[in-house]
Amino acid sequence: MLKTRFSEQFGLRYPVISAPMANHSGGVLAGAVSAAGGLGTFGGINPGGPDWIREQVRLVRDRTNAIFGVGFITAFLGEPSFQLCLEERVPLLVFSFGDPSVWVKRAQAAGLRTISQVQTLEGVRQAADLRVDAIVVQGNEAGGHSGYMMTLPLLAMAVDLAGDVPVLAAGGIGNGRALAAVLAAGAEGALLGTPFLATPECHEVPQFHKDLIVSSDGQDTLHTRVYDILAGAPWPPGIGERVRRNAFVSDWADREQELSAQRDEVLPSLREGQERADPEVRAVLYGQSAGMVPSVRPAAEVMAYICAEAERLLRERPGQVLR
Repeated sequence: MLKTRFSEQFGLRYPVISAPMANHSGGVLAGAVSAAGGLGTFGGINPGGPDWIREQVRLVRDRTNAIFGVGFITAFLGEPSFQLCLEERVPLLVFSFGDPSVWVKRAQAAGLRTISQVQTLEGVRQAADLRVDAIVVQGNEAGGHSGYMMTLPLLAMAVDLAGDVPVLAAGGIGNGRALAAVLAAGAEGALLGTPFLATPECHEVPQFHKDLIVSSDGQDTLHTRVYDILAGAPWPPGIGERVRRNAFVSDWADREQELSAQRDEVLPSLREGQERADPEVRAVLYGQSAGMVPSVRPAAEVMAYICAEAERLLRERPGQVLR
């Protein structure tokens, strides 16, 4: 069995977190991951606001007594949603994309555990200074929003910078080989997103989205700001979004400045495609690890398979390379 500082600290069978994935995860998936021995989270930034978060928290607690968490895009976090998490005594809060200092300190003062997901070395230093319970370093390979550094270089440097704070890896981790690689490099666990999108418990994405992940070879995505430009959302500098390379994003990917100037003219066509659920127009988020997802499988099976393969490799490989 895999055992790390992180899994022992949080009482987990598997050193795995399901990514919060705003608007792409909920209480059913988080509950399934936690019940199976991982650490399930769901994204708290949702149009339903605090009432929706309360509903998802109760869905998790209907399924398990194990630890779970709510994740926030820090730049978009508002007081009502944060206060709801304090009132519900959510065991863990995950912060990403923005300075989390105020929120982390308040959560810590309330006795909640905290994790900071970062995309830069400066973020690692800040999170370590805040004494969060763990730091997730997220590479550009990840689906959805991320920075521009790749997982392995960021992880290799972050482990040395973080001191005694456990560091986890995110981005491009979809099978046992990838998990074994980051554990060997010093990670205490991994945050997985794309493999959990392709599960029956992920009710927040439609079946065609899951089918596209399964059919992907991991080479059909790109990192872009196209959809963020059109949405007009205040993402922090240095953040883009990895999406499936469809017709719409392919048309605009190399013309971001032009798109900014024509935003009002282009936006209606995007909204029309979103209403039709057209995968060649709407953003379909997944990462490069999609090529490691063989089928739609239950969340518990995803974790068990990935961790068993990683354990086998970590036991076998030293004897093959050390003499």
